[in-house]
Amino acid sequence: MMSIRRRLIWIGGLVAASVFFLVPRDVEQFPIDLGLDLRGGIHLALEVDESNGRVTDCRDAIQRAERIVRARINEFGTSEPVVQIVGDCRLIVELPGITDPERARSIVGRTAFLEFRITDSEEQFRRALPAIDVALRSTNRDTAQATVLSSAAPGTLSALLLPGQIPGEFLVAEERIAVVERLIATSEVQRLMPRGLDLKWGAQLLSYGGESYRPLLAVESRPIITGEELQQARAGRDPMTNATEVQFELTRTGGRTFAEATGNNIGNHLAILLDGRVEGQPAVIIDRIASSGRISLGGRSLEEANDLALILRAGALPAPLTVVEERTIGPSLGQDSIRTGVRASLFAIAFVLLVMGVCYGFAGGLAIGGLFLYMLFTLGGLAGFGFTLTLPGLAGFALSIGMALDANVLIFERIREELGAGKPVRAAVDEGFRHAMSAIVDSNITTALTALVLYLVGTDAVKGFAITLLVGLGASMISAIFVTRTFFLIWLRRRGAGGGIRGLTARVFAGAKYDFIRMRRWAYAATGMFILPGLLILAAYGATYSIEFTGGALTHVRTAEPIPTEVLRSALDAGGFDGAEIQRFGSDREYVIRTRLDGGGGTQTDAVGAAIRGALDAELSSDRFEIVRTETVGPKVGAELQQKAVIAILISFVATLIYLAFRFEWRFGLAAVLATMHDILASIAFIRYLDLEVSLVVVAAVLTVLGYSLNDTIVIFDRVRENRPKHRRTGLAAILNLSINETLPRTLLTGGSTLATALVLAFFAGEVIRPFGLVMSFGIAVGTFSSVFVAAPILLSLRAPGAGTG
Repeated sequence: MMSIRRRLIWIGGLVAASVFFLVPRDVEQFPIDLGLDLRGGIHLALEVDESNGRVTDCRDAIQRAERIVRARINEFGTSEPVVQIVGDCRLIVELPGITDPERARSIVGRTAFLEFRITDSEEQFRRALPAIDVALRSTNRDTAQATVLSSAAPGTLSALLLPGQIPGEFLVAEERIAVVERLIATSEVQRLMPRGLDLKWGAQLLSYGGESYRPLLAVESRPIITGEELQQARAGRDPMTNATEVQFELTRTGGRTFAEATGNNIGNHLAILLDGRVEGQPAVIIDRIASSGRISLGGRSLEEANDLALILRAGALPAPLTVVEERTIGPSLGQDSIRTGVRASLFAIAFVLLVMGVCYGFAGGLAIGGLFLYMLFTLGGLAGFGFTLTLPGLAGFALSIGMALDANVLIFERIREELGAGKPVRAAVDEGFRHAMSAIVDSNITTALTALVLYLVGTDAVKGFAITLLVGLGASMISAIFVTRTFFLIWLRRRGAGGGIRGLTARVFAGAKYDFIRMRRWAYAATGMFILPGLLILAAYGATYSIEFTGGALTHVRTAEPIPTEVLRSALDAGGFDGAEIQRFGSDREYVIRTRLDGGGGTQTDAVGAAIRGALDAELSSDRFEIVRTETVGPKVGAELQQKAVIAILISFVATLIYLAFRFEWRFGLAAVLATMHDILASIAFIRYLDLEVSLVVVAAVLTVLGYSLNDTIVIFDRVRENRPKHRRTGLAAILNLSINETLPRTLLTGGSTLATALVLAFFAGEVIRPFGLVMSFGIAVGTFSSVFVAAPILLSLRAPGAGTG
């Protein structure tokens, strides 16, 4: 057995390591990495856009895109960004502290393919227009295109195009752009287009006589050079006009090619294209242009010029990227989440201290010392391994404080039993720790299996919860088994073998002899009356799923004063979002607006945000409201998350059944799994009764209920396994009753403490985490119920042939 001195050295080493990792290297830096939901920022999930043609190797494209996006982000200057590939063809980007999603999408997802092309100096497209008009008239007599043309122009393309200021340039009225685009895409126009020419739109609208026009330019199909020859780019202003511009320098090879091409085209116009659109007005080539030049951005801001220069320096993406998931968290929401999470954790600590002090006296005081070290080890582990603490993780930390009580209660209850059997204090302590070890290990491993499944299939927020739970389980084992026992050994050495542990003699439900097995039919009836109507309602009306599963956009608004929801409703209706769902969110100054996406992704989210801002601007000044959170989830991501949730539950069942069958026997494992299925069905019914929104956080709560329920059942089954050899002539029903009664104090103390913590999360930890707390509160209660009234009776019904019923 390890000496007390060596134990203290190990404990001191763990304390020193935890403190070392928790001391920030920077005064302004938090010692633990915080997720975006706690510090604010933007989360983007991007995939290769195959809408204009399938990419042959998306894995290679996303790997090259990752390097380019990382270079862009590094130049952007965001602290602690995350850029990583998930799966084969998805790129995750997280930008802490950034709250402008449009700018972030532009920097991350813009292809930035740069080309230099000569315009149609010989007016070939203009000369081809009469033949194009004839072909369109002939075709349109028998097609639906005639309706399109007749509503906008007298049956010709040329009638929709106004002459521009340079060769190859035309102007299109803004309201006719869509018509012209459809005509250009027709086979007649494509067949009669002069060889070697393309039609490209200008990037900016121009204003003439109060009307808006977009330039359409005929340019050579083959570029002189592309952005691959770009060596440097920086933002600046034209000294003559003060217009913003991006000044660039080319490589030596690119400079030679550029100089030769421009020298051969003196007098012609040079167009600069970015992502297929002409930037600025094409300039006439007066002389050879060597290795430097300028891209004019007209009236755009210097910030936009800086962003473009940054993107050009990093290089073009190998393929266009599309945003399939987006989350924006404002800093104020993150601060609120931290505040409520800390408050819940402090309450959990206070409650556990009260329980340990009242129920276990001096021994409880020793456990309290171990509990403080448990919290230090948990936080130190998160910091030392570089794990990210998320809002669900913070809730998990508060919950784990209540669950950390379990190991101590198991040990102390066994010590009480040994003392009650007349053993000396030292022997009772040793036997108590030894007998409790099996139940502690089994219950922690099954909970760890559930947490591991959550980590493997969950999103970042759910992974944060799983990590916190896993680290907490490890710290709980160390503090209860190693630290608290060391404190006991020190005390026993100082006080002698006679004691000082009188607090352990007062026991709640000591010698209880309730016949729980006889009440099983009443329990079955009660639980059936609760579950069946809930499942029938679910089958008839379905569940309310969050946008994580259905796909859609969510906007969370906070105002300085209450405003009628009708104001937001009318603004969204006017903006074309008449199907939007508006509801208050915890107070009369916060609102959540949900809209379905029609494939528009982030663009449609911006439109919703613009409509909301317009409505609020009409009611309040801009400093009287803020949009604290936005989320966009594409339908593909939603379907994947649904599949992951189902897989997580199935894997948890299988892993638990295999482990319990290995540790006990198959009947114990099957009984535990069936009881856990009961708890999940009851939790689903509870969710439907309250019409809670089914989100990933709620799924995480259901899976945590699964782990907690197993924890409770295993403690009872472990005692059954221990009692069977002692009572060979006693029937299984009597052994089950005996085991349940012997573990009843632990069941009530642990369940009550954890339930109290979950209730704090439900009612005091904020609206975002409230569904988690509600489901956990119900799950803890129903898990305690099922371990006594469902798992044990099922085990009785699965008894081996010839086993007595008692």
